[in-house]
Amino acid sequence: MTGFSLPTFPLLRDSDFQAAWYFSMVLFAAVLVAVWGLVQTVRHLRQMWTRGDHGLAAAVGGAALVAFLMFASMLVTVAIAMLPLAYRGGAG
Repeated sequence: MTGFSLPTFPLLRDSDFQAAWYFSMVLFAAVLVAVWGLVQTVRHLRQMWTRGDHGLAAAVGGAALVAFLMFASMLVTVAIAMLPLAYRGGAG
């Protein structure tokens, strides 16, 4: 079996559905917090840019973008690693 065929398996037991449900809630919350943080950063960067702090706004924006990309890549890595556990009824 390849990793691409896993999502086509039905959730055979109640525990499989529960694991997939909790998995999706945790992922949704993490993505929501990350996007909210990025939106807040962009909002404050606009204010910095209009005040004329172009260098500082570019530095803070670059650091925020790198941090967001690092967090997103860690989230995707964990999601890919946990997906088979959610579809196969856990680690046991």
